Amino acid sequence: MPPLTAFWKTCAAAGLLAAAAPAQSFLYPDFASTAGLHLLGNAMRSGTALRLTANAANQSGWAWRQVPVPIANGFSTSFTFRITPPAIGTKGEGLAFVIHGDPAGAAAIGGTAWGLGYGIGASGSTSIRNSIVIELDTYADAFLGDTSANELSIHTGPSGGSFENEQFSIARNTPASVLSDGLVHLLEVHYVPGTIEVFVDGATAPAISRPYHHVTGGTYLTGGAAPGAGIANQIAWVGFCATTGAGTLAELVEILSWQWTSTSAVHPCYSGSLQHDVLTVQGQEGGLLRTVGLTTWQSFAIGVSSPVTFGPGAPWVLLLSFAAQPGALGTQLGFGEMCFPVLPPTANEFVLADSFGVFAALLPAQPAPYTIAVPAGVVTAPVDFTLQGITMRSASPLELGVTNAVHVDFQVGPAPTIQQVVPLSAPVGQPITVTGTNFVPGVSVRIAGVPQAPSSATATQVTFAYPTGVPCAALLEVVNPDAQAATGVLNPQPTVTSTLLGSGSAAGNQVFVVLGSGFAPGTTVTIGGAPAMVISVSTTTITMRTPPGTPGVAPVVVTTPGGCSVQTSYTYL
Repeated sequence: MPPLTAFWKTCAAAGLLAAAAPAQSFLYPDFASTAGLHLLGNAMRSGTALRLTANAANQSGWAWRQVPVPIANGFSTSFTFRITPPAIGTKGEGLAFVIHGDPAGAAAIGGTAWGLGYGIGASGSTSIRNSIVIELDTYADAFLGDTSANELSIHTGPSGGSFENEQFSIARNTPASVLSDGLVHLLEVHYVPGTIEVFVDGATAPAISRPYHHVTGGTYLTGGAAPGAGIANQIAWVGFCATTGAGTLAELVEILSWQWTSTSAVHPCYSGSLQHDVLTVQGQEGGLLRTVGLTTWQSFAIGVSSPVTFGPGAPWVLLLSFAAQPGALGTQLGFGEMCFPVLPPTANEFVLADSFGVFAALLPAQPAPYTIAVPAGVVTAPVDFTLQGITMRSASPLELGVTNAVHVDFQVGPAPTIQQVVPLSAPVGQPITVTGTNFVPGVSVRIAGVPQAPSSATATQVTFAYPTGVPCAALLEVVNPDAQAATGVLNPQPTVTSTLLGSGSAAGNQVFVVLGSGFAPGTTVTIGGAPAMVISVSTTTITMRTPPGTPGVAPVVVTTPGGCSVQTSYTYL
């Protein structure tokens, strides 16, 4: 039996279990702690409850998760709440659950009173922008088109805002039970791109089920087109808001528990079973798609950190697969799920590094935390593969765990470009700086086909010493390790397009200007064989004072530091 197969079978037989971490999930079984929440207005912790409004007039409270969550592939959320009407007066205004991409993020607030904290309301707010709102309206405002004082409605709106008027509702229902009766109720919201559903008090049938997509939108109950929410990068802030009105219009609004799970963009195996990420490539775990993009020919680093339940010194083995097969036979282990078969492995799987000391791995390894530094030039062609490992989750009791997986995608990088060469011509040994884009480590320089050693290089600049023997209009090449190159000209042949003040006294000391191209600091000028006093030089302009001369037309010779010349004339009077 191959060593790799034997190792996995031994591990699986041990039956060491570790729970898989769901994608982008959080849970508040109660609110004894409000860690991770941003509370605004009248929102506060009250015992083990999150209180949005007290049973008093003119209350407005907001509570947002401080870190946004992905919604691209859908989500499921549920919360328990209690809305207690006033002993004297009228209950109002209501509670809203909001998914939003407002530029204010976790500091977003909307309108007071009938705005329920998200709309325009009595304060004339601009509303919480780029949002989807599930509102529970406990006061029937006729001017808003409310249908009852127990109205469950989903709102979204034009121009980035969601408004409380029912003309902006895409779905509406009046539940059979009164949700503002002072008792505990449960609301569940399930969203799969294309459909949104709301369930009340654990019912198997949804109170609301409506076609809707957060990107492309849906249809208002009025029949008009409802826009998508316009949530940037499909990453949203989520939370609650509630308001009371003026006078005796009041109610106590409390959230008692809250659970959220974003639907993962990739198979759950990519999360591993450690409940946190320990594997990175170039310091990244790959984001929602668990993918890190790299360019060929470049160095990169693979990092393995210690599981928090084990601490420093955890042994590990890292595998590489050229064909990940989530859910395939051989991926399920007794302590987690791999993203490619290991019982037994296929021809696509290799042991990349092993600090257990069981396998003949390709790369050296030490117990975590450890970084594998892969030098430039190892990956020279486009390729993609998946990395995932096994490590010790716990030493006592002895438990193994599966690390998160990272898909690594190598592509040929963009070609370099040259934007500027300064100076264009120079004395031997003077630094030349080439400014451009997409220069990568290992970049080289050739002048007229002769390699030159860069003295420094960044992604946008390469510097080298001006070499000897550079011909006029020499080909300059900046070449990345993948052989993609940008070309330009060094020591260009200067040209003259025109002159200014092209005649003057034979006594000299007259200002004379030559316009053209290919000039550089250090350029010299002679007029009638005598040197002119150069005042300033740019790539296109030379300003000088003339030497004394003889009346008549005198030849003007412009010579760059690299020895390339061009002629024009000056007239002495």
